[in-house]
Amino acid sequence: MSQPGTTELAELARSQWWLGDLQQSMNLSEQLFTRLEGEGNLREAARTALALAVQWGLRGDIAVSSAWKGRARRLLDTLPESVEHGYLLYVEANDTMNIDGDPGPALAASVQLRRLAERLAAHDLASFASVLSGLGSIRTGDAAKGFRDLDEAMLPVMAGQVPVEWGGDIYCSVIHLCHETADFARMRAWTDALARWCAELSQTFMFSAIVRVHQLQLLSAEGVWDAVEQEMAAAGERLRHAHAWIAGDAYYELGEVRRRQGDREGAALAFGLARALGSDAEPGSALLLADSGRTEEAVAALRTALAERGPVGRTRLLLAAVELLASRSPDAAAAYCEELEAAAAFYGTAGFRAWASHARGIVLAAQGHPGLAAEEFEDAAGLYRAQRLRFELAVVHERLAMVRAALGDVQTAEAERATAAAIRSRLGVGSTSEGAAPKAPGPGGLTPRELEVLGCVLAGAGNRQIASTLSISEKTVGRHLANIFTKIDVESRTAAAAWARRHRVPEFPSP
Repeated sequence: MSQPGTTELAELARSQWWLGDLQQSMNLSEQLFTRLEGEGNLREAARTALALAVQWGLRGDIAVSSAWKGRARRLLDTLPESVEHGYLLYVEANDTMNIDGDPGPALAASVQLRRLAERLAAHDLASFASVLSGLGSIRTGDAAKGFRDLDEAMLPVMAGQVPVEWGGDIYCSVIHLCHETADFARMRAWTDALARWCAELSQTFMFSAIVRVHQLQLLSAEGVWDAVEQEMAAAGERLRHAHAWIAGDAYYELGEVRRRQGDREGAALAFGLARALGSDAEPGSALLLADSGRTEEAVAALRTALAERGPVGRTRLLLAAVELLASRSPDAAAAYCEELEAAAAFYGTAGFRAWASHARGIVLAAQGHPGLAAEEFEDAAGLYRAQRLRFELAVVHERLAMVRAALGDVQTAEAERATAAAIRSRLGVGSTSEGAAPKAPGPGGLTPRELEVLGCVLAGAGNRQIASTLSISEKTVGRHLANIFTKIDVESRTAAAAWARRHRVPEFPSP
């Protein structure tokens, strides 16, 4: 049988990529590189080498990825300025930012890429320039400019002016950053955009599986844990030889769901798979140790991970560190809390701000300031609710119950425990607080006071009128309404009133 020509070999490699057989695609691409270099087509050989560098990097093999970058650089050093030089600049700057955590080279490279894009009239390089500027700006604390640049970067991608394998990588970089910075609202928007982009192309290629992992991460945050348990392992397995760090994220999320449901053995297995793919599986793995009573080991594991991570990675560990150390080492917990608050102010995302308020509440409660702690926990609850973070919302309501009880506000403490219990019931997990379930709960787990508030809403009363009717403050009315909305899973007074009618909640006061 005759060997395929160079053009046929390139088409074969690309078709295998579209079909999702990344290993075969890479094998063919390596043959293609040798063929192109032998024929003297050095620009195409360099571009092929760069694509292989990215693919090996996504698989988690940094040494082989670096070797392919070296091959591309060797060839391009002998050639006049070209678009491929811009691709090399983009790959090297992006790798430096991801591996070393230093956005400086990426920001400098974005300026060079923009100038090169103008000289060569290359839309793909303009997109790369905006990506580097956006990611670098966010990492230096200018999130507003960063996301504007990332929005700009996507225009050439959506217009088909960037090769799909590179366009997909841009989507993934942005979504991963949103997840890392706990910006779930933006993550939802970008994941939806990636899903639409994939639907127009192919359901067999790698990015379709990546879309599902990100969708499942968001469902996990919202408490739809059955879907995560049913699908995440298969998604991780599909990606483990094609996109190792996304596969690692998949197994980590599965481990967290299992840990929160009390499946310690299943969680340990999932965290182990995540570690095998290059993730340190923290803070989940440390919290699993703490759940098993091995708190000293948990603290040691967190401190090791903190020493190894960059600024964003450290931020994701700090709330867990505060939780484990507040009663054991108050000064260390306070220091980690201050670091988390600084990161929340620097990056400005809702998730980081929620974690910072949650952590400060824990520290204040441990220091004997339940009133101040309650204010912080209320702030955290509002942010968690807006981000649809169900499990975290249950935890913070349990914290609120404890500090309200310490203040002697027994009725409000009972309401907070009931709210937490209702959320946990929907998640299918038990409470972490003893005696959390209120006596004789009403429909939806509502307390008698919450049923009165809901009855007033049903009667058409506003917050001021409800406060006057029930002899409570408007702020308390707002807190009751937030708890009601959370328990019955609605987002408006109109929806709450409709729910009340379906469940035969009487108007209050009775007409």
